[in-house]
Amino acid sequence: MPGQLNQIRYFNRIPLRLFLTLPFLIEMFVIVGVVGWLSVRNGQQAVNRATSKLRQETTARINTEVSDLLSTSQKINQLTVQAIDQENLDISNVLVLEELYWRYLKAFYEVKGLGVGNRAGDIMGMFQRNEREGMQYFLEYETPETQDLYISNQLDAEGQIVQTTTTEQDLDARERPWYQAAIQANGPVWTDVYPSVSKVEGHTLAINASRPVKDAQGDLQGVVSVIVDLGQISEFLESIEFSPSGQIYIFELNGNLIGSADGRNPVAVNGDSAKRLPAVESQEPIIQASAAYLQKVTDNFTQIDQPLQFDVDLLDEKYFLQVTPLRASNQLEWFIVVVAPESDFLAEINAQRRLTFVFCLVAFLVSGGLSYLTSLWVVHPLNRLNQAVRSVAQGDLFQTVQAEHITEVRDLSDSFNQMARTLQTLFGQLSSLNQELVQSESRLKQFLEALPIGVVVHDAKGQLQYLNQVGRSLLPRHPLQQPVQPTAETTESVVDLEAALFDALPIGQTLTGATVRTDDVEILVDGRLINLDIVATPILSDQAEVTYVITAFQDITARKRAERQLLHNALHDTLTGLPNRAMLNQRLDMALQSAQRTEAVSLALLFLDLDRFKIINDSLGHWVGDQLLIKIAEILDEIVRPNDIVARLGGDEYVVWLEAIAHPQEAIAVAERILDALQTPLVLDNHAVVITASIGMILDTSGYRHASELLRDADTAMYQAKAKGKARYEIFTPDMRSAATQRLHLENDLRHAIERDELYLVYQPIVSLETGLIVGCEGLMRWHHRNLGHILPSEFIPIAEDSGVIVALSTWVLRKACQQLAAWAMAVAPQSLPKLSINLSANDLTAVLPMTLSETLAETGASASSLNLEITESVLIYHVTETIAVLENLRELGVSLSIDDFGTGYSSLNYLHRLPVDSLKIDQSFIQAMNLRGQNYRIVETIIALSNQLQIEAIAEGIETVAQLNDLKALGCELGQGYYFSRPLTAAKFLELLTSAKQHLP
Repeated sequence: MPGQLNQIRYFNRIPLRLFLTLPFLIEMFVIVGVVGWLSVRNGQQAVNRATSKLRQETTARINTEVSDLLSTSQKINQLTVQAIDQENLDISNVLVLEELYWRYLKAFYEVKGLGVGNRAGDIMGMFQRNEREGMQYFLEYETPETQDLYISNQLDAEGQIVQTTTTEQDLDARERPWYQAAIQANGPVWTDVYPSVSKVEGHTLAINASRPVKDAQGDLQGVVSVIVDLGQISEFLESIEFSPSGQIYIFELNGNLIGSADGRNPVAVNGDSAKRLPAVESQEPIIQASAAYLQKVTDNFTQIDQPLQFDVDLLDEKYFLQVTPLRASNQLEWFIVVVAPESDFLAEINAQRRLTFVFCLVAFLVSGGLSYLTSLWVVHPLNRLNQAVRSVAQGDLFQTVQAEHITEVRDLSDSFNQMARTLQTLFGQLSSLNQELVQSESRLKQFLEALPIGVVVHDAKGQLQYLNQVGRSLLPRHPLQQPVQPTAETTESVVDLEAALFDALPIGQTLTGATVRTDDVEILVDGRLINLDIVATPILSDQAEVTYVITAFQDITARKRAERQLLHNALHDTLTGLPNRAMLNQRLDMALQSAQRTEAVSLALLFLDLDRFKIINDSLGHWVGDQLLIKIAEILDEIVRPNDIVARLGGDEYVVWLEAIAHPQEAIAVAERILDALQTPLVLDNHAVVITASIGMILDTSGYRHASELLRDADTAMYQAKAKGKARYEIFTPDMRSAATQRLHLENDLRHAIERDELYLVYQPIVSLETGLIVGCEGLMRWHHRNLGHILPSEFIPIAEDSGVIVALSTWVLRKACQQLAAWAMAVAPQSLPKLSINLSANDLTAVLPMTLSETLAETGASASSLNLEITESVLIYHVTETIAVLENLRELGVSLSIDDFGTGYSSLNYLHRLPVDSLKIDQSFIQAMNLRGQNYRIVETIIALSNQLQIEAIAEGIETVAQLNDLKALGCELGQGYYFSRPLTAAKFLELLTSAKQHLP
């Protein structure tokens, strides 16, 4: 019992801070210890997995980077040859490639040089070298014009010549190794690796990618070459963080080094000469030892045809060794070697164990500190509350204590703070009352001085008593206490306004007891006319007599100006400044009413719409499009007379209203001057733009009563001009209105053609020109109107595209085609099933098309491999990236893709090689106008050659004669269709042809 009492007394003497700290410290020690043990164990397992994965990823990364470096060079040669073919460049003058090579040099930093030699031996090269002075560029060449002199031009960063050096030497391109290698290979080829030298980089390695250039007949025109600096490989290998003591290097089948991560040059230098360095002679011991081992176990490197891994003892230590063939090219037999000691990975585990120990120690110290801070968190609020109570006791009433998280302490703090707030409120109220008494005399004046409007006070006699700061700034010429004398025309309560303030101030009426407001006052202040908004109010005594007049006024000049501007904006186009539709309608209605009263007045209206404006706007940007619209407005304004009206209705539509013309021929002359003026190219933002316009004209306005009628019929005539070829004018006739009405009815009927089952498909065979066999067909839509009979596609397809019905028609065609494919699949053998082609419009190429097609294929059971989708070439100029993405998604479904009407659109060859298409359809306009020496023949020949270069099929449509067929066969065209083989057939007739012996067509 006495011992227990002693223990209780002992705990009573323990400080509160220690009592709060000890349990928390023990708890943290246990938690940190367990976490540390788990961290060490899991860390060791993670390191083992990571090292295995690191070796694979490192090799894959190197393979990818080096392959990309080398493939870039071959790609540049391919692009150069394509540019020569497509732009019909004549490399008999090798300098014709100077501009193209300069762009390549600036775009590809990994390229060291570009060269070209023609079959006459002329040579031209363009190089970039990393020298001490920075990156330097050179253009060197020898042509017949240099007369056996070798010209070397140093270029600046903009490609301009800064220095020229001439050397007397006869350099023949045909004797260069890269030229001879390309001739011998008769195609793309790599030269042997050779040492190169630079003032900064010293000796390094380089390799040439060469490719022969041939004309359309296959005759050699020359060779193009790209020099690749292999020193980049060593820099890349050196940047890879793989192992502290390991090495990464690449060598050839002959054992010579290509590059390594040791930072040393893979070239053996002896004085001024340099030669290749074998890996077994490397100055890096690990590279030397591992290469010697590989040479021994792989029969002099000849047995490395797949990744090999070895655990081998090198340099008295166990190493991990992996060798992998490089996938860059089948012409290059290069190998990647990754070698590292196992100790590097074990060192990481040991370091992790030490780090865990340090972490546990730090965690323990932190837990001790946190427990100490916890005790302070509990004890310190009590000390602060005690100090606050003492301050209040000493007379300092402005004391508060912050509320705490501990409930008991927080309740105590809240009680104290409530008391302190009560005392502070009482003290503040006393102070506020005292301050209000002191400021009561000046408050009114301060208020008036702070007002953002002018305030002036007159007494009952009209004498100026007060003018605030804003008023003084607006009326600087009127002093205070200015005496006022009544005039003979006023009573004693009315004053001379000019003497009191200014002419139009309405205080005369206010002195009689009325409140007056006006915003129509203008005064001249310091030579500037300003508008004032004035309110004058009388102050009445208890006997209802005027004692003072308070006048408030403000400068509303900006508001008046804004109102005038808003009125102008409401009636004018914000871009061009021309009258807009609202103002035009007003003027037209007024002119029509006036013309009804004066029959002798002749009027005319021209409705203009710019042709192909959307193409310019989308290709060159909206800023250039806006500048074009402004320029057109200026041209029109210069052509018409001052009393005529030029208005912009919106978009690219303009109206010219000609008043009081003597003869309708004057209006026609204006239209012709407009068309002539637009033939001159317009230079906008460094772009030469040629734009044309379609013009609809109304020369007889006698039958019109409203502007909307005039604009309607002029718009109809404008669309007639567009339909007849654009860049022309058409004069409105009543027949045009009938045609427009008929077109509207046809559009409405087309919207219901699907539900009325008036549409159907016919199928025109596609034939192999080599065998004559039917390999596919094109599905063509036909419309049999219930009242009008058969309507040609050339009539209803443009209507569908303009009205947006084309999307519904395309969906119908897609489903019908898939249903027909499924039906044919059940009727013919799989190898005889034709490939069915259908056309898509630009509106169909959306992100939802692949999903819609996938669902349709699944519902109908049709085979995706038997379906071919044709897109017109012109849709490729808009949203190229999004269009390519949609086409790639379609290809993933298994369908084929074709470019229809090729050669008639505006697509760029820059994007053609990126398109996932299988064939090009040569437009029938070229086929039907072919002759052996004509221009169309050359166009067809070029398209077929282009398809061969892109490794896709060429399909000629519109074949009607045997001469056309023979010409296409001679040019190497694979497929064709047209009336020579067969007209479009019904599904049953086509199936009958497909299953009969007739499918072998002429």
